[in-house]
Amino acid sequence: MLRLYPLFTKTILRNLSKHAYQKTLNLPKSKFPSHSNLQRTINELIPQCSQEQYKTQLSEFIDKVNQIDNDQDKLAFIKKNLFILHDGPPYANGDLHLGHAVNKILKDIIIRYQKSTGKYIFYKPGWDCHGLPIELKVLKNFSKDELQNVSPLKIRSLAKKHALKTIKDQKRQFEQFGIFTDWDDPYITLNKDYELNQLRIFHKMFKLGLIKRQNKPVFWGTETKTALAESELEYNKEHKSTSAYVQFPLSRKSQTLFLEKLGMTVGSMNSIDCLIWTTTPWTLFSNKAICFNKHFEYSLVTSSKSAENYNKPDLLIIETNLISQVYKQKEDYTILKTFSGEILENLHYTNPLLSNNLEYPLLHADHVTKEAGTGLVHTAPGHGADDYLLGIQNNLIIYSPIDHEGRYKLSELPDNVQQLLSDNESSSPIPVGRSVLDPRTTKLILNKLDELEMLFGCKELVHSYPYDWRSKKPVILRATPQWFLNLNKVKTLAMESLDKKGVEFFPERGKTRLLSFIKNRNEWCISRQRVWGVPIPAFYKISNPDELLMTEEIIEHVIKTIESNGIDRWFNESVPTEEWLPEKYQNIANEYKRGFDTMDVWFDSGSSWKVIEDFYKNTLKLNPAYRPKHLFDLCLEGSDQHRGWFQSLLLTNIAMTMKKVAPYSEVITHGFTLDENGIKMSKSIGNTISPKDVIEGNAKIDILPLGVDGLRYFVAYSNFTTDITIGPNVMKHVAEALKKIRISFKFMQGNLEKSEDFKLIPIDDLRPIDKFVLSNLNELLVNTKQLYEEYNFSKILTLLQHHLTNELSAVYFDISKDSLYSDSMTSKKRQSIQTVLFSILQVYCNILYPILPTLVQEVRNNIRKEWINNNNTAFIPWEGFQLSHNNSTHFQEKEMQILKKFQELMGSMTDPPIDSTQVCAILSTNNPKELPFTLEEISDLLQVAEVRICSSEIASMHDVPHSKILLNNGTELQLSLTKSSLHKCPRCWKQSSNEADTLCHRCKEAVNEQGNT
Repeated sequence: MLRLYPLFTKTILRNLSKHAYQKTLNLPKSKFPSHSNLQRTINELIPQCSQEQYKTQLSEFIDKVNQIDNDQDKLAFIKKNLFILHDGPPYANGDLHLGHAVNKILKDIIIRYQKSTGKYIFYKPGWDCHGLPIELKVLKNFSKDELQNVSPLKIRSLAKKHALKTIKDQKRQFEQFGIFTDWDDPYITLNKDYELNQLRIFHKMFKLGLIKRQNKPVFWGTETKTALAESELEYNKEHKSTSAYVQFPLSRKSQTLFLEKLGMTVGSMNSIDCLIWTTTPWTLFSNKAICFNKHFEYSLVTSSKSAENYNKPDLLIIETNLISQVYKQKEDYTILKTFSGEILENLHYTNPLLSNNLEYPLLHADHVTKEAGTGLVHTAPGHGADDYLLGIQNNLIIYSPIDHEGRYKLSELPDNVQQLLSDNESSSPIPVGRSVLDPRTTKLILNKLDELEMLFGCKELVHSYPYDWRSKKPVILRATPQWFLNLNKVKTLAMESLDKKGVEFFPERGKTRLLSFIKNRNEWCISRQRVWGVPIPAFYKISNPDELLMTEEIIEHVIKTIESNGIDRWFNESVPTEEWLPEKYQNIANEYKRGFDTMDVWFDSGSSWKVIEDFYKNTLKLNPAYRPKHLFDLCLEGSDQHRGWFQSLLLTNIAMTMKKVAPYSEVITHGFTLDENGIKMSKSIGNTISPKDVIEGNAKIDILPLGVDGLRYFVAYSNFTTDITIGPNVMKHVAEALKKIRISFKFMQGNLEKSEDFKLIPIDDLRPIDKFVLSNLNELLVNTKQLYEEYNFSKILTLLQHHLTNELSAVYFDISKDSLYSDSMTSKKRQSIQTVLFSILQVYCNILYPILPTLVQEVRNNIRKEWINNNNTAFIPWEGFQLSHNNSTHFQEKEMQILKKFQELMGSMTDPPIDSTQVCAILSTNNPKELPFTLEEISDLLQVAEVRICSSEIASMHDVPHSKILLNNGTELQLSLTKSSLHKCPRCWKQSSNEADTLCHRCKEAVNEQGNT
């Protein structure tokens, strides 16, 4: 059998150095480089396709809008032509990691796609600058002794310097990703204008009565020493606590009343105890009540061994259904009486732990459940949300004797427990309380409970517990005076704004997640006990810090003062209070001092929607009354922002408008980066891969240098809706894919380069096979456009690579080389192929522009201007080509499949191996008139020297290898291969010349044409 080699790649080009007619061939020639150059990409390509383009298009849009006088018409033009993606600001601390690259590149793909559809883009990058991590980093530069004397102004100065330096470093790194924006015009939360806008938002909320100050339990970070919002928590499912069953005896009076209600009598030595269950024994010193549920059934229980003689203090009140959780076996207890929870109303108990002989109430509460515990809930209003609300309703003391470090305040505790809770290991000359989270503290408390015969039992419990997501340490609930944003009305409007028609989510599960976070919030603690941030403009009486001075007029005056003198002046302790108060308060100014609490950084970044509002108002001169329904089209961040920025952005905006309209119309979330073993990237593990590693390469972790294109291709090819895996194997696939694309661009440009007078042939005049290729190209264009709309970037690259490999490289490019290299420059067939190549070039650029803008820019830089000018065309838009579907001219899919089948058969029919240029293909058929293609098309596809058609009878007389194909209409085709009887052409090397050492007819025409020119 004969084995065939590809036509030109292994035959003609291999011998070109010895070819007498080499200079007469139209060999591909292109300045387009085979490899990307990082420095050229950064210095030339990225500015061309990113910042320069962005500024030009935005300036053009602003000019057009400002030429419209009528606000209604202006708004209509904006809605039709503008796309806004609002940037969730990264934190200005540390170098960028791969997650930053994923986030920014995904955003860029979307806005570049929108630009390719004809939209104008407004995308203003931002940075979040205030907050704890930067402040802590600054404070690490001081010793413990120095920290006592560091002024707020010094901390703020160093923090600002650190943030600005980080922004500069991160900006330089972001610029290398090729992002379509103006990096010289970001929004930065430490900028004066931004801070003033934030204070104005606070002012408006205060006017609406949404801001209040309360001594209320908040999540508190004992390591970071500040209040925390719920969005700053992460839950550790493996947290270990010591849970305890604790007995609180009814008071003598209540015990008598209780027994009377039950109609029982017991021995005079017996006490009746309320059995509670707690996982925070350290809060027992703050106990102010026990809650029950009057709708439940309770039982009076005693241990079986003492059931006959009630002379032991172990008569316990427990919810009936929960008795089995307290006792391991039924034999261990006896139920003496079952009764309704209503019996417990108006009863009181004592707390022997405090030795104060005070009586505390039993109170009904709906939050008491049957899921765990005993049906009786220890209540400390200073250490729990439900406890606090019940305490307010029942005038209980909101008591929390815990300091900012999570230690007991000994001076606020009863004398009898001060010694117990004193930290004897502390070097401080003043007694210091023990840490409530120290396991040794818990052990001391349990021992004391046992000594007082209050401890029924205890055990270790593994359960979900809130941790500070910065320090990664457990938090406590601690009552402190804090500022809150009341969300009762706001959250209802916020949830209504996210209904089916309100906001689209991708993936859809994001909506459920965001709603669940909002639903469970009633208040937002917005105050932080730090100095690096925007201050809450409050004044506290020096003689009584609980006495507050804050009015609308005062807040307005503070804002004007900051506008004139800057925000740092608020923290300058030498500046008199008089400067910050309106004239009417000057006579009492010396009685007050400024508070240094700052706003939650989520309030900072959540106020960023004002950047978009100001763009409409100040830049586009749009009357605020004509504000679009949604301020911007899209925001895209990591999935963790459902509890963070997506939520704070929504809540602050809704609180300002009090309308059920979200600031965004669509929300997209992406996952996190994992290594190839599915492990989350961590510096401590040593499995991190940085954007720089991908761009420049890292031999230590076997990552090839893939440039900006490689980084962007990786992001687009990943399924970003889940966690994203990266590693050496993944990046090798990326490298191979990029190589194929670049080689293909070089091939297409190389076969157009020499054609200075190249003209596009009208589509109707193209060959059938060329129309077929354009038809498939159109289908690719339509499918990828739809996938861009669906944010399925991975599928776009999969379709494009399949088309490139199977439709172009393996078929069309291969069968076109003979004509491209050997036909005359004016050959209609060659120009038809060039028309298709130019169309492919345009479509591929259009499809790849959002994902690989620097590569596309490099392609465009290497395209001769006269090609476009001579043909009056730019890069093909998304609507594609207008193709005729006339079956007489349109090359059909079935016809192409037949020719591909012949191509496959040839590989199994040729032995010994010879060049296909020496083969004669014989196509025999019982119905020659029914052939769906021409001899030329067969010759091109099979890449043989000649093709003959004969009847089946004649073919049977030839003893040559053959194979049969049966068409749908019954026509039988038989392909036979034999060595061509013609001679090899010394120019094209096909065995197609009638005489030895002479040019074939085609080559003779091509050479003569060159001679004439």
